[in-house]
Amino acid sequence: MRRHCGITDARIMKKRLIVALSIAAISGCMKWEDGTDPDLEICPGTSQKLFIANEGQWSYGNASLSCYDTGSGSVENDVFYRANGQKLGDTAQSMTLHDGTLWIVVNSSNVIFAVDPATFREKGRITEGLNSPRYIHFVSDGKAYITQMGSGDILIADPQTYSITGKIETGASSTEQIVQTGEYAIVNCWSYQKEILKIDTRTDAVTGRLETGVQPAAMQLDCNGKLWVINDGGGSWTEETIGSEAPTLKRIGPEALVIEHTLAFPEGSSVNTLEMNSSRDSLFFLQDGVMGMSIADSGLPDEPVADLSGLQYPYGLAIRPGNSEIFVSDALDFMQDGTVSRFSSGGELLDRFKTGVGPGAFCWY
Repeated sequence: MRRHCGITDARIMKKRLIVALSIAAISGCMKWEDGTDPDLEICPGTSQKLFIANEGQWSYGNASLSCYDTGSGSVENDVFYRANGQKLGDTAQSMTLHDGTLWIVVNSSNVIFAVDPATFREKGRITEGLNSPRYIHFVSDGKAYITQMGSGDILIADPQTYSITGKIETGASSTEQIVQTGEYAIVNCWSYQKEILKIDTRTDAVTGRLETGVQPAAMQLDCNGKLWVINDGGGSWTEETIGSEAPTLKRIGPEALVIEHTLAFPEGSSVNTLEMNSSRDSLFFLQDGVMGMSIADSGLPDEPVADLSGLQYPYGLAIRPGNSEIFVSDALDFMQDGTVSRFSSGGELLDRFKTGVGPGAFCWY
């Protein structure tokens, strides 16, 4: 359920999130396996790597990590287990790379792993006080924010000691992704909510909030410092609580939290996941294919950049830095191993490889 360093059909995600919260207490107490192999060499080489977090099946504890080598075009699966002799746990939600460490958020098991991206060996973990964690964002080398689905409180962590040092009470029922502009962090509140929040990272206090639309699901900052937000619109499952509407893509001025431009998708559209190219002047999202547009465009694109009609359940999206190759995960039925398809920047299918169950989140190394 992606996500950031992906989200497609919100109805299925909503059902999966409800199940996750109901089993979080059980999954969070799972026992880890023993045994490591310090001499194991996994996914070697100096080529650019793509890490893929595979969610696994809810409550099965079979989340995993895959590594795709762009030089050789080869993929190695279950690399965390092979390096550490233990599984990631239940539901690998998101991951991010910071200061030479890969941080993997495992939602239902209530753990965040710090991993050496060169060896895949665990360096440490955060477990204190987590309540269905979703994303970790680094304010600095010594401070990180952790968003949660089980609570609107954003936890403040010291990543050097793997400890929780405080929390930010937001008044939201849950919090999701974080992007940072200057001294401020912007947080979207997705599940059954309409808001984004602005937090002063110097005081760890909420200083502003803005209603962007029903269920703001994904965010990106462009090269001009503008914030782009996709609102998935909810659906019949939100009508009795916060209502529902057609999905929208909105450009927001983050300084004053002002909506500057709104683009509306057709009623009934399923639109989620928002990524950018490395120059941060083009947006990409999943909507009956991979759609791409310039941040200067006045309207939504008419045709997809890449045709995904051969995929069963497009789930996650990544844009390769430099050449803008497109990577799309197919979660299939969330019971068997998924796949990732690699397309050229022009949409030509170049490669397809198998991963673990439920590939969702990506991270470049």
